[in-house]
Amino acid sequence: MHPVSTPLVSPADTAAFARQVGEILAGLVAVIARRFLRDPQVHRLIVPLWQWLTHVARRVERAAVARPRRVRAARGSVARSAPRAPGAGLPRGRGWLVRQLGYEAAGYGSQLAHLLGQPEAQAILAQLPGVARILRPVCRVLGLQDVAGVTAVAVPPAPAAAEGAAPAIPGVGAVADAAVLAQAPPMGRRFSTPG
Repeated sequence: MHPVSTPLVSPADTAAFARQVGEILAGLVAVIARRFLRDPQVHRLIVPLWQWLTHVARRVERAAVARPRRVRAARGSVARSAPRAPGAGLPRGRGWLVRQLGYEAAGYGSQLAHLLGQPEAQAILAQLPGVARILRPVCRVLGLQDVAGVTAVAVPPAPAAAEGAAPAIPGVGAVADAAVLAQAPPMGRRFSTPG
């Protein structure tokens, strides 16, 4: 039995991949800044989004193009900054950025999906799974669901039970529902309060 191996990707290919991801995210940041500046309800999200997306681009570059890191000298305790105010975080729903920005964000999302769907990118993602983990939240924000190698595979729902079959959980089902309905007051009658 032979182990399955992924093809090795040259450093030039990974550098080009990181550059392309960075260009897509930079274009998305420009659209966010231009469009969110006009909307007073979301203009507070410009800086956190800019910081997050540029950080993602730098992380992809660092992960794809392994550079030797400098070892820093150990320092004493470092004072931490104050915690963020509640609500300063970014929304977490799937595709919220596309809902907010419309076709422009969808365009950058499709560019990212196309790039990640290329065989060379698939080989990079197979060789460097950390890059896929870095890009997964960006794909979620853009509403990308079926990006191979990046988004998590959805588990199919369990098949529905056939009619007349016994319930899977004891005490739940038609018999339990009938007992609850028998204890409920009839429709149209108001509840009385003790007093």
